[in-house]
Amino acid sequence: MEKTFLKAQFIFIMLFVCEVHGQDSFENLNKRAKPFESLILAAANRHEVDPNLLWTIAYLESGFRPTAISYKDGKPCAFGLMQFTPTTARRFSLSNPFDPRESVDAAARYIRYLGKFFNGRGDLVLAGYNAGEGTVQAFREGRRLVLPSGKIINPREIRTGGIPPYKETRNYVTQGYLIYQSIVRQQRFSDSHKELPLRSPVRQNRPKDSRGETSMYSSDTILQPGVDRQTSLKTQQFSIYPN
Repeated sequence: MEKTFLKAQFIFIMLFVCEVHGQDSFENLNKRAKPFESLILAAANRHEVDPNLLWTIAYLESGFRPTAISYKDGKPCAFGLMQFTPTTARRFSLSNPFDPRESVDAAARYIRYLGKFFNGRGDLVLAGYNAGEGTVQAFREGRRLVLPSGKIINPREIRTGGIPPYKETRNYVTQGYLIYQSIVRQQRFSDSHKELPLRSPVRQNRPKDSRGETSMYSSDTILQPGVDRQTSLKTQQFSIYPN
């Protein structure tokens, strides 16, 4: 009975998210996901990250389409199943973002890095994957970040607690939270994984070029442009460490 309820809950959430995104049916999505679940589980175990979170990000990024290409300002900016930008691909030694195995493996390594960087805060891991950890940290600390291009992130030194006040990033985190919780409850990966992806909450040093990471999607539009620098924008926090 409980498994039936969890499955129904998962379908409801996925149908809701698919409707919001205008994507195809849950059945088609689930069918597309299946061939990649063994890759997700293998990469998760190899790099000690949570396969539920890796699955969630694969859904959010491409809807499990390994040939997906995203565009920003009319130009291609992110590629493949896990939607790597060229800069992030170089950071994690990804040579072919259209190869699902390579892409998932690089994403698992990136998630491991983000999990340690943000001490297991799943909401910040999602935000970091979408907007870049440098951007998240700038809004977390209430400071401006100057990119190598000269662009300034958070020029007003707004402090949000970490989630950048970009509509796209906040939606990404909110939807990611719902999907992640549903996947966990569904126990899709329960047979061979115990949700202990990040065993040590020790913060890693940033890769040298992490300051240059920006979101592959999000615009510069702030949801609340009049907010003062101490305002905390509420988001659903969750941990990706075992209880």
